[in-house]
Amino acid sequence: MPHSKLTTIFVILAIVIAADNTYRAEIEKDRRDTDEMLRSTRSPLLLVGRFTLQEGGSSAGSDPACTIVLPAKAPAHVGTFTRHGTVISFEPALGASVTLNGKPVSTYVALQVPAAPKPSDHIGFGDFKFYIRPISSGFTLFLTDAQSPYFKSFTGTKWFAIDPAYRVTARFVPSPQARTVLVPYTDGGEQAFTLSGNLEFQLAGHTLRLLGLQSPSSKSLFIMFQDQTSGKETYGGGRFLEVDMPENGKTILDFNTASNPYCAYDPYANCPIPLKENRLALPIRAGQKKQPETSVH
Repeated sequence: MPHSKLTTIFVILAIVIAADNTYRAEIEKDRRDTDEMLRSTRSPLLLVGRFTLQEGGSSAGSDPACTIVLPAKAPAHVGTFTRHGTVISFEPALGASVTLNGKPVSTYVALQVPAAPKPSDHIGFGDFKFYIRPISSGFTLFLTDAQSPYFKSFTGTKWFAIDPAYRVTARFVPSPQARTVLVPYTDGGEQAFTLSGNLEFQLAGHTLRLLGLQSPSSKSLFIMFQDQTSGKETYGGGRFLEVDMPENGKTILDFNTASNPYCAYDPYANCPIPLKENRLALPIRAGQKKQPETSVH
């Protein structure tokens, strides 16, 4: 073989190897970032309670007579939440040591409760924090604990080996007209998403389709799916993919990045459930695995 052709082959091979190494390094970094987030002060594993905030007044504390009964180590009386439609306020109990966004508060305060991902006001007391989010047609009060047993027992995420065969090009077939679908959540509520269209792709000799959804604040497609590993090798509630918006009718689906919803780690998280159209009839052994079961007390 002429020297020039041999040199060209080696150059091409070096480029391919470098690209593969870069790809793997990016996936591995994303996986490390997931672990870092789950071990951080933003971790969903800090959740230890979830309560529906009713109209009118709701007292909170560890006293069983309270409307919202907190864990035993919490003060007997923390304060009272008052809801009038979408207007929510909080008044600390007499003598309670409470903060609003880290600053001491002792009187009635109005609370900012925007939809995620915008920051919400936090009511703090000891190791605990309250925050409120609009969920479906109501409001949900979430309780976090810096000493959460879910947080303390976390041993790291588990993943399948990176396999480029699970990185596929998908053809985007847009919906004839944008329409809204109601996606069920694990707390029994629903949330509206825009159905953008179908993603069609080939994998393991099969032609497959997944519905691509969009939320009002997202600039990418959100895909929830289940497959034949769900509930066995992977989380039973399915896994999630964030996908770039299609260009020229195509985008990339990389199942090596498929991740678990927060409900896989903490029973108090509130997660969307994959639609029946996104249940694949073959195993997807790529992305995140099922979390090992741990004993939480």
